[in-house]
Amino acid sequence: MSFLNPILLAGLAAIAVPIIIHLLNRRKFQKVVWAAMRFVKASVEQNQRRMRVEDMILLALRCLLVMLLALALARPAILSKATDLFGQSKVTGVIILDNSYSMGVSDGSMTRFDKARDAALEAIDSMPIGSATAVLLASDVVQGAIPEPTFDMNLARRAIRDAPLTDRGTDLLPAITKAMDVLRDRLAIRKEIYLITDGQAVGWSQLSEIQSAFEKTKSEITTHIILTGEHEEQNLGISDFRLASGLSPVNQPLRFEVKVTNFGKDEARNVRVALNIDEEPPNDEFTINTLPPGSTKSISLFAKLMTEGFHAMHARIPDDRLRADDRRSLVVRAIKDVRVLLIDGDPAPEARDSETYFLRNALVPIPPEAQQDYFIKATTVTTPDLPAARLDDFDAIILANVVDLSESTLHNLEQYLRRGGGLMVFPGAKSNPTFYNEQLFRRFQFLPAALGTARGEADQDEKYFTLQDKNYDHSIVSIWNDPASGTLGSARFYRAFQLLLSPTPKSPDAGLPQIILKYADGSPAAMERTWGLGRVIMFSSTADTAWNDLPVRLSFVPLIHRALGSIIQPQDEGLNIQVGEKFTRRIPTEFLDRQTTLTKPGHAAALRDTGRVELADGRPTLQYNQTDFAGVYEATVLDPPLTVKFAAHANSAESSMDELSPAQLNTIKSVAQVVQWSPNMDLKGHVQKDRTGLEFWLPIAIIALVLAGLETFLAQLFSREK
Repeated sequence: MSFLNPILLAGLAAIAVPIIIHLLNRRKFQKVVWAAMRFVKASVEQNQRRMRVEDMILLALRCLLVMLLALALARPAILSKATDLFGQSKVTGVIILDNSYSMGVSDGSMTRFDKARDAALEAIDSMPIGSATAVLLASDVVQGAIPEPTFDMNLARRAIRDAPLTDRGTDLLPAITKAMDVLRDRLAIRKEIYLITDGQAVGWSQLSEIQSAFEKTKSEITTHIILTGEHEEQNLGISDFRLASGLSPVNQPLRFEVKVTNFGKDEARNVRVALNIDEEPPNDEFTINTLPPGSTKSISLFAKLMTEGFHAMHARIPDDRLRADDRRSLVVRAIKDVRVLLIDGDPAPEARDSETYFLRNALVPIPPEAQQDYFIKATTVTTPDLPAARLDDFDAIILANVVDLSESTLHNLEQYLRRGGGLMVFPGAKSNPTFYNEQLFRRFQFLPAALGTARGEADQDEKYFTLQDKNYDHSIVSIWNDPASGTLGSARFYRAFQLLLSPTPKSPDAGLPQIILKYADGSPAAMERTWGLGRVIMFSSTADTAWNDLPVRLSFVPLIHRALGSIIQPQDEGLNIQVGEKFTRRIPTEFLDRQTTLTKPGHAAALRDTGRVELADGRPTLQYNQTDFAGVYEATVLDPPLTVKFAAHANSAESSMDELSPAQLNTIKSVAQVVQWSPNMDLKGHVQKDRTGLEFWLPIAIIALVLAGLETFLAQLFSREK
């Protein structure tokens, strides 16, 4: 099959140029009557035939020269699948190397990624001398190891050998689209894409879009899909790991929730799950007797943090062929004391009758003789005493059935929240809805919702409504998705305010409102919003038993502790992110513009990244966005010293061993060449079957150069006097 560039072939029309010039410059004779004319006429007639032949020779050479130049620029070639007689045509290619976390599956000696690198090197070796290639790394993002085709194949080989295996997810469509964009406007006889991946189904979630892209370009670009994954049916992984206690005080037992999922096809037995603190020996262990295929088991493990500050927690199961999901890490900041200010809006002579009685006992659920050593320190004041209180001495403030607040208290509360304080609000019969809505909701925008009409009657116990008993989305209440944690749905509510959802906030300090907990009918029971560096949580009913019986339920203590943990440690939620997310943490002003170093998980200290503490939204901020690996990162600021740890979690969907189905493979084969690669196969021979042929532009250009010299020589020769 021959190949010509149709656009450049339009240059053949230039052949008309020398013909037109020839016609315009034909010799014209003017008749002049002259006595000796008969002698000149005889001479002209004698040489006329010779001159006409010379002109035709020059015209032919010039037309041929123009034609050859047009053909050379069109780069003609012969492509043949039947013979290798004419040799290999040069290739402009793009190698897409899947470096997502599923490529870490091992067969015992090599991972899928090791095989993918070998296959990529073979693909480069199959390209003829003079070819060029780009190298893209594909996960859920596209990274250009070599973003544009290079003729330096040694550079391409080095980029492939140095390519890292990451813990990111897989989405192949962006990389395929990028490769097609790279090749689209390039003048090349052969354009080829090599997509080297493991055939995991999750990476082909956009199969119809991929098929459409291949279909549109298959006449111009040849795509080779090289599968390096072998069939695997067994895999256990830790799919989730979180702190379930809410707060993380020093020297107190903390409960961690670990979820283990069987992603394989067979039942797993005697799965040992261990919890480690800071790489020390296991602090707690549990053995799962049986785990059916496709099922998840949630277990609780316990540990104590003995020192204040950041701690790296690790949940582990025995290693299998995909080691990336056999360990999951979490960073927890241990705190020494939590100081809470309770504002009692309905005090009573008897302690049990006061508005804050159940709150105080939920916060400090231990005998009076041990309360002095307990990590939560609760102080109770009444509304008239509030203006004299130093709010910055407390980590959290709780308003319990408070009527209203003075103007000075409102401004103090504004500064308190802006600096990172926490506020919890429980309305009641004495609360003034007009004040809450006009001041706390509309003017300052502290509250995530306005107080609507109260529903229900508090002086009877026959008619009541309940909280939702499943499908908890918010982190404060998510532990009740596990039936072993008890239930919130048993609590009875006799009266509660309607929480009217807030419109988009106008204040730059106010974050978007979120629902924490709902009633069984779907209406909000508790909501939250960030404000400045702080956080506000608002409930719809009382913190005592005047309007509900939640305070006497077992779930009240963990609910209050988890809510308290959420408002006093808002920044600490950012200590645990997904792989690929940007880490951001605000730090004290004295660290502004200081140099930082960051150590990645599993990397030597010599490979640390460096940076600086910079301003973000007007505040000194430690930022890092190269979080391609799961595990614990450690950021250090020097002079004065500061160390911050954070952890990145991989997407558990990557642990699935599901492969492309036969039907999906047939769909791909209709638009691309699919190869199941193994170390013993001849990939070079396979891809060369469709790449034989010869480009003729260089010999044509050489012939055109020779003709140009010949035309110049003959023109000089023919112009001499005869």
